[in-house]
Amino acid sequence: MATQSPLQEEPLKNALDVFIQTANMEEGLQVLQRYPELLSDQADLLLSSIIHSARQQGHEGTAQALDERRDFIRNVRQETEGTKSCEL
Repeated sequence: MATQSPLQEEPLKNALDVFIQTANMEEGLQVLQRYPELLSDQADLLLSSIIHSARQQGHEGTAQALDERRDFIRNVRQETEGTKSCEL
């Protein structure tokens, strides 16, 4: 599996930062529409890495909050994929 270089990963990190700072689901959906790359496997892996790092540093509350964000993205991704398969 190919890995992204740090330069390629930076826009994804920036988009993820914007998403993480949203206050509610409505804002989260708007960010996901603006940055559809957040629905990618790479974004999921990056967020999982951040969550793991937070837990390793003893920031369980942060990790749990990020887990919820990741679940939200995964749910939107599943709904989006389901919509696409229904269109075929």
